[in-house]
Amino acid sequence: MATALRLFVTKGFSATSLKDIADELGITKAALYYHFPAKADLARSIFQPFIDDVDDLLDRLDGRGESPREILSAYIDVLLPHRAALAAMLRDPGAAADLDLTDVSGRWLARLGALLETDDATPEARMRTTVAIGGATRALMLPEVEDPSARDAAVRAAVAALESR
Repeated sequence: MATALRLFVTKGFSATSLKDIADELGITKAALYYHFPAKADLARSIFQPFIDDVDDLLDRLDGRGESPREILSAYIDVLLPHRAALAAMLRDPGAAADLDLTDVSGRWLARLGALLETDDATPEARMRTTVAIGGATRALMLPEVEDPSARDAAVRAAVAALESR
């Protein structure tokens, strides 16, 4: 799975074949097919833990009244271990659609938006929320985000996007 994920990140999901993965592993394609009958099955096994972790976070946060800083910090923290999977999704959006990951990310955006916005959010406030979430997500692609001070800077920037007038 690690080899497949690395190839998905570097080549893209669509451009990576099961043969590429098998060759990289030094096994036959038939041996890989034994464990994963289709490339989509392999991809789902890679992305499912990522999906489950974000869904679990959103379930834990749902309706508990956390501050935007706490919500965005928790969101970044849950995404950090899944940076490679996130990079693969962002690199090949067409594959994300094929694997139903587009619906997942849309669901996350809606749930995070509901946690970060007030009930009477204006269109401008919804735009700021989307920018805050998207910016925090994209910040994870920067190598320096692993440094706690850079991670905190990403959270501060996302919170600032929410609060700007």
